[in-house]
Amino acid sequence: MFWFLIIGIVVIALLFILAEVLFVPGGILGVFGGLLLIYAIYLPYNEGYTILAHINTLVIFTVLTASLFTIIKQKSWKRVELKTSIKSSVRDDLRTVVSIGDIGTTISRLTPLGTIKLKGKTHEAKSDTGFINPKTEIEIISIDRNEIIVKPLK
Repeated sequence: MFWFLIIGIVVIALLFILAEVLFVPGGILGVFGGLLLIYAIYLPYNEGYTILAHINTLVIFTVLTASLFTIIKQKSWKRVELKTSIKSSVRDDLRTVVSIGDIGTTISRLTPLGTIKLKGKTHEAKSDTGFINPKTEIEIISIDRNEIIVKPLK
C-alpha cells in the first residue's frame, strides 16, 4: 500500500509538471510538481526502506531522463509551439508620405507627443515647443525616420 502512495505522488507530480509546460506557464505548478517529486524520493528514506528508496530514486530519475530524451528526440515541442509570425512592420521612412513645411491640425494634445492630421491621415507627432492644444494648426519642421516634429502656426 505504501508503494502505491509513492507511485501516486510521482504520477501527480509528473501531471503537474506537464500541465505547467503545456497549459499554465508561470512556475507555480512546476514548482509544486518538483516538490512532490522530492517528497516521493524522501518518503521511503524516512520510513526506513533504504534499499528500496535507492531503487525508487533511480526509477524516478530514469523516467524523467527517458521522458526528456523522448520529447527532444521526437520533436514533440513542434506540436505545441507557436507557428504564427507578425507580418507587419514599422514604416521605414515618413519622408515619402509627408514633407517639411506641410500644414495640419492637432487631433489630441501634444504633450509633447500626440496625434495630428495631415492630408487626411492621422500620424503621431512630437511638439518642438512643448504643449500644443487640440485643434491647433501646426507645421512640420523636421522629419527623422519615424518621428514627425511640429510647431504651432502663429
